[in-house]
Amino acid sequence: MWSDVALALVVGAAIAVVWVVGLWLLSIQRRDISIIDAVFGLITLSIVGVSGVAMGSAPTVRKTLLFGMVALWSVRNTLYLGKRKWGEGEDPRYTKLRGWVEEGWPFHRFVMKQVFGLQGLNMFLLSLPAVISLTAADPRSLGIAAFAGAAVWFVGFLFENVGDFQLVRFKANPENAGQVLDTGLWRYTAHPNYFGEVMMAWGLFVAALDVPWAVFGVVGPIGYSRLIVKVTGTPTLEKHVRKTRPGYAAYLERTSSFWPRPPR
Repeated sequence: MWSDVALALVVGAAIAVVWVVGLWLLSIQRRDISIIDAVFGLITLSIVGVSGVAMGSAPTVRKTLLFGMVALWSVRNTLYLGKRKWGEGEDPRYTKLRGWVEEGWPFHRFVMKQVFGLQGLNMFLLSLPAVISLTAADPRSLGIAAFAGAAVWFVGFLFENVGDFQLVRFKANPENAGQVLDTGLWRYTAHPNYFGEVMMAWGLFVAALDVPWAVFGVVGPIGYSRLIVKVTGTPTLEKHVRKTRPGYAAYLERTSSFWPRPPR
């Protein structure tokens, strides 16, 4: 069993490396670091599809559930973020990095480590529960963990989709220019989309636990949650929006930064 899992993980790591290096080289050619934001989900989708579904021996129903969750999540993010980024050029938050690090090789090396490498590592870790669950020699089909995980994942999927829909509709109204969205899901959490991302990561992990060995993949949702909540997600976005929207600081004082709850 462990030889099958080990081989699948090696293949998954190789897939992640190919994606990271390819996107990094493309970012140099296009002078646009933010291309990683639009396609990062495809890294996990590729790993689970090849290392888990193609190489695994799990029952078809388990493959369908886990791969379906990853596919919906990844394709949805890619389409949404790709459409939003189309024609906008590099994200200003990445452009600022060019003023902090010497241009040329020092800058490209820094970006590989702090942006592309970090994203690739997190996407690989995020795939671990599903890959282990799909390749471990366990004939069981779907149990209570699969249904519980799917429920958690679905809550996250709703939060991300509804939150993004409300934000797009808000920004489309010229009267809201410079204003802060504080209605709908945004009344209860300042980041319903990020909350949804974290819930989907944990939902995927729980759904994989019908195979006990998948518990070793817990580093995936832990790392992804930390990346969003502590590193490149909410802190970076809040710092940027505070400078562009006057009412945002007051909004953050009365609104939960992550877990949904009534405003203060």
